[in-house]
Amino acid sequence: MKLEIFTFKWGTKYGPEYVNRLYGSLLRHINVPFNFTCITDDATGLRKEIKTLDYKTFDPFPYPKDRIFTREKLVLLNHSMADHNMWIDLDVLIHGDITEYVTRDLEKPTFIFNHWNSIDETMRRFGWGAVCHINSSFVCWTQDRGKWLYDYTVKEIDKIAFTYNSLDKYLFYRHWTKDNLGLWEDGIVYNYNYNNPKNEMKSDYKIALFNTSHIQMTGRPKDALELHEAEGWAKEMWESYDES
Repeated sequence: MKLEIFTFKWGTKYGPEYVNRLYGSLLRHINVPFNFTCITDDATGLRKEIKTLDYKTFDPFPYPKDRIFTREKLVLLNHSMADHNMWIDLDVLIHGDITEYVTRDLEKPTFIFNHWNSIDETMRRFGWGAVCHINSSFVCWTQDRGKWLYDYTVKEIDKIAFTYNSLDKYLFYRHWTKDNLGLWEDGIVYNYNYNNPKNEMKSDYKIALFNTSHIQMTGRPKDALELHEAEGWAKEMWESYDES
């Protein structure tokens, strides 16, 4: 069995410690062998075990970054067709074993469903463009079963770029409604910044999602924290992955 895992780091928002600690968390919470690759414009400070690819090769779409933000992720669906494939964002904190999920035989590329938001409110405002129930911070696919999504996007890129300003909204409005995507069940991922109380670890879950870029766009909650700003158990656990 071959497992390929990817993350992206470009610009200066996140330092190399985000990549290194993510890798450390994967070593601790996945109990099968895997390759870990960071697609980046600056590999300075990354652990020597981490493979790298040039970020410039992962955005073939001729549109400004404010159209289909983070669309680069979709290129991975065409790039990697191993037995099991995964991409994961840097602003997540893994604190439980995820081997079961990353080694599943998946019929569809599988995304996070925002179980922490009200689906009734989302459906009430459906089409306004301000709400979205899909999150692409932790995505897995089996073999070539996600390639169709990349191919479709390339074919329809002009219409998609005109319509959507983020990857998640594109996925939600264009593909979730047609039942084209797999969704992780509740009990795997939660949002740290929507948690109540915020500093409490949901020990029966596996991944805490920080995801402040979406929160900043919606304006709530006002006190949203980045991973490096977290305190208590989250800070201690994140820093402990330096030792993995």
